[in-house]
Amino acid sequence: MLLEEEQLDSHSTGFYEVDYMPKLFTNGCSITLGAELGEETRTFEDGTKFQHCDVNYRTAHRWSTLLAEMLEMEPKNLSRGGGSNWRIWRTTQDYLLENSVSLAVIQMTEPSRFQIPISFDFVRRWNPTKVTPTVFDWATGGIYGPSTDMGGGYEEYSHWNWGEQHQLNSFMNGDSNDSHYKNMADEITGFFLLNDQMHNFFDYLRHILYLHNMFTYHNIPHLIVDMLDGFPFCTFLKGELETITDLPEDVMLEKLKKNRFELLNSTDEYPRRSESLDVKPVEESDKDYLTWFRYVKKSNMSKKFNKLYNAVISLKQFDNHPYRNYFSRSTRSTHEAGSNDMYIGSMPGGHPNEQCHKVFAERMYNEIKSRRIL
Repeated sequence: MLLEEEQLDSHSTGFYEVDYMPKLFTNGCSITLGAELGEETRTFEDGTKFQHCDVNYRTAHRWSTLLAEMLEMEPKNLSRGGGSNWRIWRTTQDYLLENSVSLAVIQMTEPSRFQIPISFDFVRRWNPTKVTPTVFDWATGGIYGPSTDMGGGYEEYSHWNWGEQHQLNSFMNGDSNDSHYKNMADEITGFFLLNDQMHNFFDYLRHILYLHNMFTYHNIPHLIVDMLDGFPFCTFLKGELETITDLPEDVMLEKLKKNRFELLNSTDEYPRRSESLDVKPVEESDKDYLTWFRYVKKSNMSKKFNKLYNAVISLKQFDNHPYRNYFSRSTRSTHEAGSNDMYIGSMPGGHPNEQCHKVFAERMYNEIKSRRIL
């Protein structure tokens, strides 16, 4: 389904007419972009369905704009749907090299997302003459178009998560013999096979510290929020690493096998790898598990993770409030089905609705004031 966006000069509304207004810089993924706000399904004359987005409505109702109005600042939103924490850190750093910021609020996203450089070899292998413009634009970020949002247009990296690997299959139009698309899908799968969730959460904590140190260096007041359950999982992983490091090998073995997908693969937000690839899981030998466990011990992984975890939790600029509870009925901090009494509502695609964005802005405003960020 195509996405059409109305083009809008967000500075023509009258509220942001003064160039010297203090700037509120925000960055994140589709949550902060305001995904699904102002969207509706429309139909071309030939019957083709497409998703129309009223960017004016989306911009006005997302939390970054609402928070900027409460703070009497001009919003600068660099968010992008599907963007990774690597992208958030990278694009924020690039932006600060050329622009002044009065306050920054960063939304951390799903840790299993990653980026692939769009190199000459990438373009050669993903040759746009062999695929539809849609798939090439989607892979390189151009599908977002020349949007007035600062995160629109092509980038030097392609952004991925496990769910998007499936999207390549949809471009095959059901033709599993399409070798070009199949090779593209296999290539992305290879990146996942060299990745694991444990290291993703090491990087999640590091990215928070990267951002904090960068803002501190530039003397920029800032708040970093955990929007998609990253920190509750870090708390879980911290406990698991502490436990398995002290267990006898036979007990460690059973514990790792039981929690293999939790500890090593994708989070519960995406299908398990074996399900995603539509193949039966390969039974690793006990020897392989024990080799991994011994590596965990010898590398002092638990001690290293604890240092990162404690450094993050001690930051007054880090807000680990369970924001996801507002728009997801089942989250890591609400283990029992139906136990989430914080739930407000969500859009059909699972993104927060207008009321959630309003609550986000109000809470962040109160946190900025109570923590004396400004």
